[in-house]
Amino acid sequence: MGKVILIALLIVFCVRTFFIEPYTVSSPQMETALLNGERILIDKTAYGIRMPITILTVPFTFDKYSGVIQLPYKRIFESSVRRNDIVLFNNPSDTLKPLDKRKLLLSRCIALPGDTVDVKDGIFRINGKNYVCSPDVTSEYFIKTPDRKNLAEIMQELEIHASPSRTQADTVFLRLNKLEAFILNKSLPDSVRATTQADTADNYKFVIPAKGKIINLNDETMAIYKQVILMEKGSKAKVSDNKLYISGEEQKRYTFADNYYWMLSDNTLNSSDSRSLGFIPFGNIIGKAHFIWYSSAKGRSFSTIE
Repeated sequence: MGKVILIALLIVFCVRTFFIEPYTVSSPQMETALLNGERILIDKTAYGIRMPITILTVPFTFDKYSGVIQLPYKRIFESSVRRNDIVLFNNPSDTLKPLDKRKLLLSRCIALPGDTVDVKDGIFRINGKNYVCSPDVTSEYFIKTPDRKNLAEIMQELEIHASPSRTQADTVFLRLNKLEAFILNKSLPDSVRATTQADTADNYKFVIPAKGKIINLNDETMAIYKQVILMEKGSKAKVSDNKLYISGEEQKRYTFADNYYWMLSDNTLNSSDSRSLGFIPFGNIIGKAHFIWYSSAKGRSFSTIE
């Protein structure tokens, strides 16, 4: 009996390590595609299997490990991330821990290596074309109504589960996707409407780093790619007076060693994504969110993730 249990645990451990890993959504940043508290399965083969790096780890745990022995990064059966995939990855800014033990984050990939990202007057463009957001992307809507109880009853009847992000006098602020806002407006009195304001993000433009891509180093490119270069070269690299030195020798050009991606969460309010983390290296990517196996929301359990 003990031998059977041991074999079963070994099989489960191998499946979790190389193929499928359960993950609990721990924030609202991917609502409404994924709700806080939902339990999902991550396909670790979607972009190739990333081999374990920290091998002195207590099985079936994440934070109990020793970083004394670390294997070099390796991925087999490598495959590219696709635009709009919801991806689980290790936080690149969590540099004090081994790569595979850094904080886990979940976000949507919206730009690929070599893409040109351009944000102007709140309009997000990729390669010169307006980016068509996922229908699950939420924005903050405000509703002026003195009767919050009636609003709550209408939302419950429509099975809209958004909770007020804040209130101010007779105004309620909600995070809704476009479909929810449309349905809600159809059911509200004519004098009450859910309205959103345009995004007021800063204007910026850059190219996503691609493996093997060579750039000329100047004030502009150093401002954009400095952190990527220092992350790739580690202690060999030094920046002084906005000039790059590798092993003490000044560099006029730089070749990227990895592919990078731009992640943007569906719920853009207070989310950890590329707006705060910068470019996400391919090496940090674990797998693709594939399947919801449990949800407290009606009709969402045992469903695939789009």
